[in-house]
Amino acid sequence: MVHKPLFHSFALSLFIPFTLSLFITSCGTDTRQQTRIPPLPIGSDSAQTEAALQALTRAINQSSAPSAYAKRASVHLDMGRTKEALSDIDEAISRNNTDGNYFLIRAQVLRVLKLPQKALENAQRAEILGADSPELYTLLADVWQQNNQFAKARLYLAKALQMAPYDGEAYFFNGLITARQGDTTQALALYQQSLKLKPRYLETYNQLASVYRSLGNIGAALSYNEQAIRYFPNNPRLTFGRGMIYQSAGRLDSALTSYQETVKLDPTYYQANFQAGLILQRWRAYTQALTNFNRVLQLNAKFPRIHTYIGFCQEQLGQYEGAIASYTQSTQLDANDGQAYAGMARAQRRLYNPYRYNTVGLPDEAAAVSTTGSPPTDTRVDIPTIQPRTQLSTRRDSTK
Repeated sequence: MVHKPLFHSFALSLFIPFTLSLFITSCGTDTRQQTRIPPLPIGSDSAQTEAALQALTRAINQSSAPSAYAKRASVHLDMGRTKEALSDIDEAISRNNTDGNYFLIRAQVLRVLKLPQKALENAQRAEILGADSPELYTLLADVWQQNNQFAKARLYLAKALQMAPYDGEAYFFNGLITARQGDTTQALALYQQSLKLKPRYLETYNQLASVYRSLGNIGAALSYNEQAIRYFPNNPRLTFGRGMIYQSAGRLDSALTSYQETVKLDPTYYQANFQAGLILQRWRAYTQALTNFNRVLQLNAKFPRIHTYIGFCQEQLGQYEGAIASYTQSTQLDANDGQAYAGMARAQRRLYNPYRYNTVGLPDEAAAVSTTGSPPTDTRVDIPTIQPRTQLSTRRDSTK
């Protein structure tokens, strides 16, 4: 018999609307039995999920039960709202730190927040406290594969599949390990199997879209991205991924629109600001590009070479003193940034000898996207930064 863990992600397929009222009562009066959140329907997913969240919020206001906080954390996590999920699960653990399932949920959130060491600590704590579920073992498998401990990861996957032979997440992580070991064809087959078993698993869509994008199959990449957006609307990771797909295809208008949508959904998503800045810089819209790059600096002061990009925009706008200051800052942070030294020399010539104008080119290497402190994404599904000179076209796409 397939094991069904207490805090498993929503099945999202068997919900009957009137059970919401029953759930409100059960959350307040049946904390000991840990009543499950009712799964949501396939129909109007977003509306029904919001209804479940409202029900949980009412239950929390009535009883402040730790189980209600934990369940709401699971809902937020399934919707990609990691900040809200972490806040709720921290509250649940502060009220009851002996339930292993709570630590499992927190480990899942921390994994998405790209904090694998903290995720591992919480998962091990969950195991010590008696949590025993496929979700726990797939999470441990994921964390170990991130540390290149593939044998350990496969051991935990075997445990997960022994408990739940049709666990879609286990197939996903098996595919991830297979891909990291160089077998892309077999990995794609495992991802497809994962999708059949768990059609509402965000990471599978992200990984499939990323793989097909890297293979140059833009149609397939967009298809998986759009499917994911139907299940997870208004998810900034997905709109950012869509922008990267468009950008790799040279459809820069569409890419810029996706990045701007990402920033609207999550103003702290500095990678979207950076990629938008690259496109605007290519279009010589230096004022707008500078705004984006300054925003990146505000959100992540350690973003690689961001001062070089700021300095270049300032230079093109005639702000030579500001450009010199930015280039200087860049060289102080990275003594090997040759473009910053060259930019500084250009800006100084223009400032002190404005009649000797020299043509300049764009910086030829984009800063690598830093993952420190990023929102609902993890390293398993990160999309690499597009290199502007070699992969960015200067044309605007005619279709959107």
